[in-house]
Amino acid sequence: MSDDGKTKHSWIAGLAAAHDALSHASFLVATACLVIIVGSYCYEVVARYFFNAPTIWAGPLVAYMLCAVVFLAAPELTRRNAHIEINVLVDKMSPTQVAYLQRFIMLTSALACFVGAWIVGTTALSQYEQGIETILTWAIPKWPLSALITYGFLSSGLHFLRQFVSGPRPHESTADL
Repeated sequence: MSDDGKTKHSWIAGLAAAHDALSHASFLVATACLVIIVGSYCYEVVARYFFNAPTIWAGPLVAYMLCAVVFLAAPELTRRNAHIEINVLVDKMSPTQVAYLQRFIMLTSALACFVGAWIVGTTALSQYEQGIETILTWAIPKWPLSALITYGFLSSGLHFLRQFVSGPRPHESTADL
């Protein structure tokens, strides 16, 4: 391989490593959001039932954090191939057929994620330009939530694309379980 090829490979490997690190970091932020969800629900229960002082912010905060948890965790789960999988059909296929099916699913998933990112990203821009807010009792601008969704779709799509390029993962049959 020429020096140009090594440089290109090193550059791509560096981007892939940065993408993996970003996905892992966003997963850690999602974990922190889950802690916030639990804490705010506990606070709301105590405030409401023990002190007769319900909050107006706990419910909306939980809704916002749920959005963040899903779309911040999705890229890392995609990177790890930690999806729910129904293997009824795959367990009856040959390894070659499974490899083709996996590659088809990876490419289709990448394209679906990229289309989703484009749709939500353009919506986020529109929400930002128009100053649109949520309609919950504790209103915030909508665009940051839409931006999180865009990030989740885009990063997951990149992981699917990288998996497509690198080839299918080995299939473990669940028939013997």
